[in-house]
Amino acid sequence: MKPGVWLVSLTLVLLSASPAFAQQEAEQVAQSDGERWYDFMSTALNEQNFEASLVYVLGERIEPYHWLHAVEPNGEQLELIVQMNGPGFRALRIGDKVSHFHPAARDYSLRANSINHLIPPAFSEKFEKIQSYYRVVAVGGARVLDRKAQHIRLISKHDNRFGFSVWVDRDSGMPLKVMMINEDGIPVEQVQMTSLALRQDPSPLLEELKRLSMPPLIQVTKNSQQMQRSLRPLWHPEGFKLVEQKHHQLAVDNTPVDHYLFTDGLTEYSVYIAPRDAEQTGAMSVVGSQNLYTEPRNDVIITVVGQIPIQTAKRIVAEVQ
Repeated sequence: MKPGVWLVSLTLVLLSASPAFAQQEAEQVAQSDGERWYDFMSTALNEQNFEASLVYVLGERIEPYHWLHAVEPNGEQLELIVQMNGPGFRALRIGDKVSHFHPAARDYSLRANSINHLIPPAFSEKFEKIQSYYRVVAVGGARVLDRKAQHIRLISKHDNRFGFSVWVDRDSGMPLKVMMINEDGIPVEQVQMTSLALRQDPSPLLEELKRLSMPPLIQVTKNSQQMQRSLRPLWHPEGFKLVEQKHHQLAVDNTPVDHYLFTDGLTEYSVYIAPRDAEQTGAMSVVGSQNLYTEPRNDVIITVVGQIPIQTAKRIVAEVQ
């Protein structure tokens, strides 16, 4: 082949390949930026002194909350979440101890490094903790709460769990808005800040709460109770861990159930194994913020409910052995 012809051919090949290379490079940049913004957010949640008001939205249900966080000179974190409407649920964290206060139930304390109520616990950890089963991409800027925000998306690598859209404050790293997205790309839950104040020093209120008498610490272990049936969920999506299993009775009708709770730090789901009612003859699915799939098998009915796609729920049920 003549040199001139060879050069023209090579040029044509490079030109035809350049859009693919450009797209791949753009995707890598978006993912790298996404990881950087995610880690900026996790640092803010651990190191900022702040006071915020939030609104939790689930369908037509709207709940306002007040949220305070502080870091002591010795590095110990203080955190308080207060429900502003209704009975007045409160959760207080001092270091790795979280105390729950509710007028309609017994107060108790647990060992935990975050309050798992409005913001997923994994948001307070570096992205590397979830990178095996999620990818994160930066998808543009926006304005939230009159602040410049960076929009990042958390996407399941295996399409077996819900995703998230998060708007991170470009200046402070705080999550200004969080939306949980189902498998059809539809937002199913939302947390939106309505006010945010960053502080130099911890809030005096949190310092006063440290003097309160905390409720007793309870130990929760995965095998704390004897399960009534030999059936077990033997498969779970990568990244999910069994955090609780117990046998109890449903509050609605006292039906005895074996209950298994799994989480990956961002989303969670439950598996229930209960006696089968004679009227339950076939499988059933319910799609919503908490997808539900239930299937009768011999003398039991197996139900999976949580923040996972229906197809994932079906496989979990199929693998109950």
